[in-house]
Amino acid sequence: MIPNTCRQLITLTLTVSLSVSSHGANVWQTPADTYLPSGADPWPHAITTPGETIQVYQPQLNHWTGNTLDAYAAVAIQSQNSHDKAYGVIWFTARTEVDKVNRLVTLDKFKLTSWKFPSLGNDISKYAQTFKAAMPSIQTIPLDLLETSLATTAAVDEQKMFPLNNQPPDIIFSSTPAVLALIDGQPALRPAGAGLQKVMNTRALIIFDPSRQLYYLALMDGWMEAPGISGPWSVAKLAPTRLLNRLRRTAEASDQSQVLGNPEQSLKQAYEEGEAPRVYVSAVPAELLLTQGPPRFTPIVGTALLYVENSGNDIFMDNSSQMFYVLVAGRWFTSSSLENSSWAYVPGAHLPSDFAEIPAYSPKASVLVSVPGTLQAKEALIANQTPQTATISRSAAKLEVAYYGVPNLQPIDGTDLQYAANTVIPVIYVPSHEFYAVHNGVWFESASARGPWTVSPSVPAEIYTIPPTSPIHYVTYAYVYGFTPTAVYVGYTPGYYGTVVSSDDVVVYGTGWNYPTYVSASAWVPTPFTYGVGAAFSWSTATGWGLGFGLGMALGSVCSPWWGPVSGWDWGTASPAWGWSGYGGAAAANVYGRWGNTVYAGTRAAWASPYPGNIGIAARAGYYAAGVKGATYNAGTGVVHGGAAGVAGNAYSGQSVSGSRGFTYNTNTGNGLAHAGNDIYADHDGNVYKTSPSSGWQQHDGQGWRTWSGSNSMRSSMNSWQSARGTGDQRWGNFHAGGWGGGFGGGGWADRGRWGGGGLGGFDRGGFRGFKGGGFRR
Repeated sequence: MIPNTCRQLITLTLTVSLSVSSHGANVWQTPADTYLPSGADPWPHAITTPGETIQVYQPQLNHWTGNTLDAYAAVAIQSQNSHDKAYGVIWFTARTEVDKVNRLVTLDKFKLTSWKFPSLGNDISKYAQTFKAAMPSIQTIPLDLLETSLATTAAVDEQKMFPLNNQPPDIIFSSTPAVLALIDGQPALRPAGAGLQKVMNTRALIIFDPSRQLYYLALMDGWMEAPGISGPWSVAKLAPTRLLNRLRRTAEASDQSQVLGNPEQSLKQAYEEGEAPRVYVSAVPAELLLTQGPPRFTPIVGTALLYVENSGNDIFMDNSSQMFYVLVAGRWFTSSSLENSSWAYVPGAHLPSDFAEIPAYSPKASVLVSVPGTLQAKEALIANQTPQTATISRSAAKLEVAYYGVPNLQPIDGTDLQYAANTVIPVIYVPSHEFYAVHNGVWFESASARGPWTVSPSVPAEIYTIPPTSPIHYVTYAYVYGFTPTAVYVGYTPGYYGTVVSSDDVVVYGTGWNYPTYVSASAWVPTPFTYGVGAAFSWSTATGWGLGFGLGMALGSVCSPWWGPVSGWDWGTASPAWGWSGYGGAAAANVYGRWGNTVYAGTRAAWASPYPGNIGIAARAGYYAAGVKGATYNAGTGVVHGGAAGVAGNAYSGQSVSGSRGFTYNTNTGNGLAHAGNDIYADHDGNVYKTSPSSGWQQHDGQGWRTWSGSNSMRSSMNSWQSARGTGDQRWGNFHAGGWGGGFGGGGWADRGRWGGGGLGGFDRGGFRGFKGGGFRR
């Protein structure tokens, strides 16, 4: 008996057997769970009939809209008494259920819509009926194959773009250790007991002592003090330590605040050894750029650009103009100097042309996703529109909304809608309809703001007009695709996590607006942040596009970029510990796993793992990865950007491996070509082609293969098919083989920073491990 977790991992083929009974009826037989060797190519798929074998080649896409796939595939039919094959094309549609964690798409409600077999003549009717009867009820296909195929369509032109607020944040540069604590607006002081007051609207733990007129900030195992909220900060020498530590324990136990750095490391010792960080506190949007010592510039081959190699940030200098460029939350800013400088936003189209020439193997290749017009930017647009989907039980999914006081409804600019400002769950009032709320990717409805709430089978179109100027714009990326009496088909795209397509036609993180916050006498409801959470994108040939946060995502830490499914403090200790890897990174976390198996139905391929830090990863044999890309921002409170080392392991066996740099992907297909045998393609008109390095492109004319010479535009399209199929093969093979590397740049774990493992490298709660290769010593 194969354990269920392994069954989910290895049941990856679409191979089915077709047999004809003695009465002539077509009967599909799905074989028992079949082991697919790591990196093996599941295409083409074989259908066996008496006397003939039918091969269906990897589908090519017309459209993939919502949860509906519209595709076509080349087909070959071979008689057992002949070496010749009859080639044709079938067109079909299917409902998709996407599991981004395990990189699989389940297909059902498969419908054959058309077919064309030029050499079969009247015999095609027999095969058409065979195909119709032979569609299995459930199939799976690797997500990487579909996404790369989607890149050959016009899908990137179908995304909605938005004008965003691109005003630069307060960009702070430091060549020595530093941390950044963000306050959501002006400090809101509330009584904390024993005559002390707590700054309510920040994830950092900041206490004010009115009797001494001093602020105290929790850092590592100690306290810093300052006469004003903006500093200057120094080690607290005469602080009421006993009272402060009691408040620290209470705040940590209730997950109301987070200590900057690793609370097990000695602040005193760090100062004695000259490794203590400088503290920055900001009440306006801010980002911290760090280098380990003075910036060291390294040229990028084939360009006039240099990048700072001793930093986890994306910092460049254009040698031609001597101007500096930094990439923050997917946006470019420029300045004449790094320190004490005024930064200006640069639209992607106005970047120096050399940025588009950064090689795909460069350690800085990830920034190509933020350069309009590049292949990488196009891949990002494709991945950003791919939804994570689920089938949710309408009776089992429950919702209760907690308000701080009476529901406080505020208008949504540009609409007739209102939203509740004093709850962490988005609640929207739609006039002439009712109240709608979205939680963990599922929509609910009620006649009252107080409930009771029931799963909604549809969402009013007005909700999808909520503009980026609203703090709940992210709800417009959660959808209901359909329903039955017992279930709803739902999904969300990475916009639910905070990504937006800008008017530059690139994916960015956050809208750029600094939204008004809600603070009462006893509560703070954070609004989405664009800056200060270390949001950045990854890309590599091995893993494609991904989103990561420079947060303390090690096991036991808090992941709170205040967006949608990670709003407030919902993640708790169950943060996606592998948030900086490729294959979608944090954007591939499956929020539906939080509902548990009694609610989350369908494929159940990614369920709520009992192991902290592994939401939705259990089906992949419990894999986790901590430290991938190793950036070490500390959940909105502190920033220590670094990261070279990482840990990857299996939550079930306890086995793990660690490494730094150099974890490269398996080149499963060689030279970007698809696996042998998967080299047959179709066009929209039903023609069939194949290609090989020796023969080039050939077309089947019904009698045999002939050298094909067509228009340049058609040849370009065919080359795109070939490239997409090969790339998809590589990525799926690498993922299926257990590869975690290549998350940023040209491969390896350390492309985003070479100094230390950070809070992600090991399980140190987002500490300062990262400076001087080992960080603050314990």
